[in-house]
Amino acid sequence: MREIEAKKVYIFSPGLRIWHWVNFLTIITLFITGLYIGNPFFLGPVGVEATYAYKEGITMDFIRKIHFIAGYVLLASFIFRVIISLFNKRDRLLFPAIWRRDYWMGLKEITLKYIFVMKEGEGQEYVRNACARTVYPLVYLAIFVMIATGFAMYGMSSPGSFWSSLLGWILGFLGGEFMVHMWHHWLAWLIIVFAVLHVYLVIREEALKKNGELSSMFSGYKVFEKEPVDLKDVE
Repeated sequence: MREIEAKKVYIFSPGLRIWHWVNFLTIITLFITGLYIGNPFFLGPVGVEATYAYKEGITMDFIRKIHFIAGYVLLASFIFRVIISLFNKRDRLLFPAIWRRDYWMGLKEITLKYIFVMKEGEGQEYVRNACARTVYPLVYLAIFVMIATGFAMYGMSSPGSFWSSLLGWILGFLGGEFMVHMWHHWLAWLIIVFAVLHVYLVIREEALKKNGELSSMFSGYKVFEKEPVDLKDVE
C-alpha cells in the first residue's frame, strides 16, 4: 500500500447522518416503551404508585401510542435508507465480499485490532472494515424483521385493517402471537447489544486513531493515514 499524507474523505451524506440519528432516537424510544408494554412497571414506593398512575398520565394506552408512533417513524426511516442507497454511491449498503481473499484478511486484521493483538496503523485501511460489512446487513435485516413483526402484532388490534391484511400471515408462519412477540423481544435485545458495542468501538477507534470516527456522523468526514483499499466504494 502506497503511503500518502493523511487524507480527509467525505463518507457520510447529510441524508445518512440524519437517518442515523433519527434511527438512534427511535430505537431507544421503542426499546424503553417496548419493555413497559411487555412488563408494565411504575416508579415504585418512592415515586408514582400504580393506583395513581392514570392520574399522572402513565397509562398503557399512552405508552402504546408512543411505541406505535415510533414504529411508524422507524418504518419511514427504513424506507428512506433504502431510497438513498439507490441514488447516492456513498449511501450504498456495503456487503461482505466473502468470495474474496482480501475480505478474510481484513476480517482477521480488524479482529486482531479489536482484541489488541495487532496495533492500530498496521495492516490495511478501510472505509468500511470487514467486520462492519458483515454485521451491518444483519442489523438492517433485524430492523426489517422488527418492523414486520411489530406491525403484524399491531394489526391484531384491528382485524381486517391494512396491517392485519398485509402482515397477518406472519402470526401463523412464526407459530402464533406468543412466538411473534418472543421474536420481537429477542431481536430488540440483539439490536440494543449491537448498539452498545457499536458505541464502544466508535469511541475506541476515535481514542486510538483520532480519525474522526466519532465526529464523522456530524461532519461526514473521516481522516485516513493510508489510502483505504475500498475508497472507490464511496468516491
